[in-house]
Order: sequence, then structure tokens, then C-alpha cells
Amino acid sequence: MTVLALLPALLVGASVVACIAGARSFRASSGPSRPAPDAMTRRLPRGATLATRIDRAGLSIGPDMFVACAIGGGMVAAVALGMVVRRPEVVLVAVVATVAASRMVLAAADRRHLRRVGDAMPGVAQMLGGAVAAGLSLRQAIVRAARDTPDPLGADLRRAAGEMELGARVDDTLAALAARVPDPDLGLLVTMIMVQRRTGGDLARALREMAVRIEERGRLAREIRGATAQARATAWMVAALPILGAVLAEAASPGLLARTAAHPGGLTVLVVAVLLQVAGIVMIRHIAAVRS
Repeated sequence: MTVLALLPALLVGASVVACIAGARSFRASSGPSRPAPDAMTRRLPRGATLATRIDRAGLSIGPDMFVACAIGGGMVAAVALGMVVRRPEVVLVAVVATVAASRMVLAAADRRHLRRVGDAMPGVAQMLGGAVAAGLSLRQAIVRAARDTPDPLGADLRRAAGEMELGARVDDTLAALAARVPDPDLGLLVTMIMVQRRTGGDLARALREMAVRIEERGRLAREIRGATAQARATAWMVAALPILGAVLAEAASPGLLARTAAHPGGLTVLVVAVLLQVAGIVMIRHIAAVRS
């Protein structure tokens, strides 16, 4: 009987794990091997935005598959929670939780991608400054930096270099690059290059000084992330404790959650507890966030 009581909770966990595992596929090891955005998802109102975010996050999974994983995980979670709580309202809760989990997975992958871009920015600025100081044009400097910069930023630079080889203007290419990769350091670098090209000045020196500033900002951000690591770990531990407690209570007394949810007062307490838990996690993440 205890095993049967634990089965729905295990199904819930399996659905979340399956959704996360489907979205966090292995990144492409080399070359532009990411799948093209699926046509079905692109026809949705925000399908193009989803496809752009998945591509920017470096996930080797198409938007259609990502949506399918989210829907499948939501269906499994709804069935599992329905078996435990035995109320129709849990279907909506399961769907909302699965959508939120999918968005969190995508946002986390996006943040890791942008963090790797930020880590490569000092080297890119230094390479551009050295190439310009050596007498190369900005177009030639970008092509050289694209060849020597590792992915994921290297892939975006190679795309920009390819656009310029096809005749695109440097300013337009850099503006498109900054819009495609929303890294604050990259946006600042592009703005500085455009201003220098319009007003004149020592572009090589400005690029080298920019590399130093970006490196200092990156070092400070890493120190802040290390100092707030405990707060972030505490947030996840606090979030996991009530779930673990509910699983243990259901295992000790099968049907406890269903009886609690069947009572109006018990259902109110559960809803308020969940809302307070979510609010606490959001507040902890907001306090511990590292902003550029």
C-alpha cells in the first residue's frame, strides 16, 4: 500500500525530470549544428521568440520538441497529482507548474549561455584592439576575432563576419549582433565602436581599455556569485523541504493529501502555503541576483 501511495509522487517527479532532461539536451560540441527552428512552433504568436531563445541558449532541441516535452510533462503531472489529491483543480496547478518549470529551464540555459559570452568578451575586445593597432581595418579585425574566439560567442562573430563578406555594412552588422546576443558588455562594446567610428579617436586604445573594464566587471560578478551561492542553495533547499514533507506524509498515511484538500480549510491552508513558498523563493532569488 505504501508503494502505491508513493507512485503518484514518483510520477510527478519523473514528469519534471523528463521535461528538464528533454529541454537540457547536450550542446553541440562544434560547428553550427543547432537544429533549425521548427515551422509549427514559428506559426504560434510567440513561436519566433521561443525559437530565438532556444537557439541563443544553445540547446540542441527544436522548439516543437521543447513544447512537446512541456505538454507531455504537464499531462503526466496532472494525472499523478489527480491520483494523489483527487480534485479537478490540481490539473490547472500541474499545468501551471510544468509551464513554469519549462520557463525556468530555458531561462537557466539562457543565463549560462550569456555568462559564457560575457567570459569571452575581454578576449574579444583585446583581440580587436590589437588587430586595429596592427593596422587592420575593423572589418578585418572582426573576421580575425571570429576565427580565434571559442563558441558560443565565436559562432555569433562568424555569422557577423559572413554577413559583412556578403556586403553588409559594419554598423548594421554590429547592431544586429548586439540585438541577437543581449549581453550588456557586448552592447557597450558595439556602442563604443559606433561612437568612435562617427566621432573619430584612437579606436585601438579604446578597445584595449574596454577589455580591462570588462575583465574587472567579470571578476567582480564572479566574486558576487560566489558570495551569494549559499543564499541560492538555501532557496532550493527551502523549496524542496515542503515537497519532501508532503511525500513522507502521504507515504505514512495514504490519502492524507486528498483528505486535506477535500476540506475547505485544509485546501485554503495548502493554497496559502504554496503561494507563500513561491513568494519566498522569488524574494530570495531577487536578493541574491547578480545584475550587470
